[in-house]
Amino acid sequence: MTKKQYIHLAIMILLTVLIGICPPFGAITQVGMRTIGVFVGVLYGWLTIDLIWPSLFGYAALAILGITDTTSALSSGFGNSQLVQVLVVMVMAGALDAIGVTKMLANWMVTRKIFRKSPWALVCGLIFGSYILGIFGAAIAGIMLLWGIVTQIAEEGNFDKGDPLVTFMIMMITAANFAGMFSLPFHATAMMFVGYFIDTTGTNFATAPFIAVAGVTSIVVLAIMILIARFILRIDASKFIMPEETIAKIEKEVAPKSAKIGFVVLLVYMAALILPSTFENMPGAGVLNMLEIGGCSIVAMVILAAISLDGKPMFSLAKTWTQYVEWPLILLLSVTFPIAEAVRAEDAGIMPTVAGVVIPIASKMGLFAFMVMIVIVLGVLTQFTHNLVLAALFIPFLIPLCEQLGGNTFAFFMLIFFSLNASFMTPAASFQSAMVHAHKGTSVKWNYIFGIAYSIVTWIVLIAITLPLGNAMF
Repeated sequence: MTKKQYIHLAIMILLTVLIGICPPFGAITQVGMRTIGVFVGVLYGWLTIDLIWPSLFGYAALAILGITDTTSALSSGFGNSQLVQVLVVMVMAGALDAIGVTKMLANWMVTRKIFRKSPWALVCGLIFGSYILGIFGAAIAGIMLLWGIVTQIAEEGNFDKGDPLVTFMIMMITAANFAGMFSLPFHATAMMFVGYFIDTTGTNFATAPFIAVAGVTSIVVLAIMILIARFILRIDASKFIMPEETIAKIEKEVAPKSAKIGFVVLLVYMAALILPSTFENMPGAGVLNMLEIGGCSIVAMVILAAISLDGKPMFSLAKTWTQYVEWPLILLLSVTFPIAEAVRAEDAGIMPTVAGVVIPIASKMGLFAFMVMIVIVLGVLTQFTHNLVLAALFIPFLIPLCEQLGGNTFAFFMLIFFSLNASFMTPAASFQSAMVHAHKGTSVKWNYIFGIAYSIVTWIVLIAITLPLGNAMF
């Protein structure tokens, strides 16, 4: 650790202790104050140090302060089924990338004739191509691949460093990719949100309506951003066109047999996840429902790992587990569960106090105004705080509150979900936002302009389209 990080570590510990010894208020007990101290301290550490140290501190602090014992905390975190599923899905996505499925899909997309007609056709192709790659689980690898295409075109077109169009493409490729992942409840982040919803409501999750609403929301937001860039901001895209020699080179590339096999397995895998919830009486639906997301992912990985080509396995399962799993993120996710349980615990008194403040305000505002307020408030908060932390904190009491006010909990969940994932205003907003802001080819000014625009557009689409569509489908 650096000297600066040690200072932040000391502040993290100090915040935890000082808040923990503060006098309780409202329905909050002293245990509740210590819980708030742990939450604030860990949150500060995540924002200033890294993901690993604060997460480990969170586990220790929960036990030292007498909130829960270490065994219970670890069991709640690493024993959570949603976390295990996230871990398995990460490995599955890594396997698909390792055998070339990601690259095959990207090459197919950029060589379509429709995307070679005009610069803006290519803009749309790359953005929506990234969206499709996100749907298929190609996250970082897919983004990097398309970033490389943008960089190559910018170099050959002699774009200035920080050109608005280049900045726009870097951000939108990233945003579209994650929007694609958010359009299916089978990817890591979406699974965590769905897990919080299921834990809160105790109900089954409607997969097919989620996919429909999420898909419409994502596509509309991406389309509006493209229209804003072209017709309102009037960004010059005249030089943004892929050279024919590059296209010719890509067209000559032959996808490896492993990628073709992987793609077939991927299609079967996706069908196994989607069809049982849509057609409950289909043959094998019971088995697939028993397997759930984690089981289907494991079966698909085992199949891919068992296939040999030219006497060699298509990929190393052991290497994939070490190379593609984001362990700092897994550690962060794990500690959110025991902290969230502590926040919700009856002996803490936190939730009744929060509800006692929010419910009267919400009641006076009305359901619609309440939903608008939540979309904007959470949308702003997530620009400075990890969205999964906010989800763990707010979903457990916002969903029941919505139900008390007579609202549609599924539709409201979709508002929360997308509001917390429209995080590109600041580098601290999310992992994907940090990637964009750190890119050498982008402009600081335009990063903030596009980031703010993306959030505002998302909020408007959520209220104008997602909410009524969600009410109709759920």
